[in-house]
Amino acid sequence: MRDRILEIVVFLIDYMQEHREQVSDIDDISSILETMGYQDDEISAAYSWLMDRINPDAEEYFASFPVRHSSTRVLTASERALLSTEAQGFLFKLMNLGLIDDEQFEIVLDRLSVVSTASVTEEEIKTVASAVLFHDVEELDGLNLFDITSPLSPFVN
Repeated sequence: MRDRILEIVVFLIDYMQEHREQVSDIDDISSILETMGYQDDEISAAYSWLMDRINPDAEEYFASFPVRHSSTRVLTASERALLSTEAQGFLFKLMNLGLIDDEQFEIVLDRLSVVSTASVTEEEIKTVASAVLFHDVEELDGLNLFDITSPLSPFVN
């Protein structure tokens, strides 16, 4: 469920940035999300998290967005090999939207490097990123991204 809430948060921020001057009524945006297949409890959780994060005391919704980074994080060759192109794009999107900070970005990469030996997909990165973002790292305890069909390495005992 956390993956879906993250998807909604990303959608909301994208939507708000595209329609800065014309942010619709919350009911209109909620209707769009419902037609996309999201449930009311997921939409509500995403709105609540986003409102708490932006500014809980703001008089005007969506008045200030997170500041963009002035530098760019470049993935190493091993990090690029670990992540699919879509996963790389999604991770950078989270950072550019201000949903995760530099430290959380590194935590996501660190967690993925520990639990995966194959190319990480966008769905897998959503699972890890949402666990880090929503401070639910216990969710990762049972996560198994290892490809059990790949041959064992002769270099590992």
